[in-house]
Amino acid sequence: MKKTEKKTVKKRSRIFLKLFLVFALLFFLGVLILQILNNHVENSTASDLYSLDSFTAGDVSKEHYDAVIVLGCAVWNDTASPMLADRLRTAAMVYQTGCADYILVSGDSEKPGKYDETGVMKEFLVRQGIDPASVVCDPLGLSTYETMLRAVRIFDIKTAVVVTTGFHCARSVYDSHMFGIESVGVEAVNSGYIIREYNYQREFIARGKDFIFTLIKPGY
Repeated sequence: MKKTEKKTVKKRSRIFLKLFLVFALLFFLGVLILQILNNHVENSTASDLYSLDSFTAGDVSKEHYDAVIVLGCAVWNDTASPMLADRLRTAAMVYQTGCADYILVSGDSEKPGKYDETGVMKEFLVRQGIDPASVVCDPLGLSTYETMLRAVRIFDIKTAVVVTTGFHCARSVYDSHMFGIESVGVEAVNSGYIIREYNYQREFIARGKDFIFTLIKPGY
């Protein structure tokens, strides 16, 4: 290899190394920022999160709330997935303490003939002994952020008990607080299903996204 060719190869190697270091630094900074935002979301809601047992046994269940808000998730062949079923069972038990006027089920029902989270959620709650008139559906709660935005704008909810899966509870309550809802969160019981690492990774990123969204409030 000629000397000029060696110099070209070395120059390219240095350029690639610099680019790699820049991207590595940006990635590290991104993860660091997300970690800081995650800590903020967790710390700011920690005192408002309860297990089902601690909620029902404490004075917090004796307060009056406008609604119990249940966040939707996957429906499998018109049947609640195990995670969704546990959210709904928990919501039913919370509601049966008499703490709220009704249950708001929020999820993706843009195409009710093909995929109808809120319809499945309502049917499940009725089978749990909840009066159908006490279950209100929000078919356009397509995300946690949109659920809380619509809870305020469409349903005029000012106080709420938010029920969702444990890893999702802090962000849900955080979003509700940022829209002015005085809320507490109850972590859904787990009947034995496995929460995958993907759920935690997605939640880690989603907390950063919702931190920004609740600051600028798009669509509000």
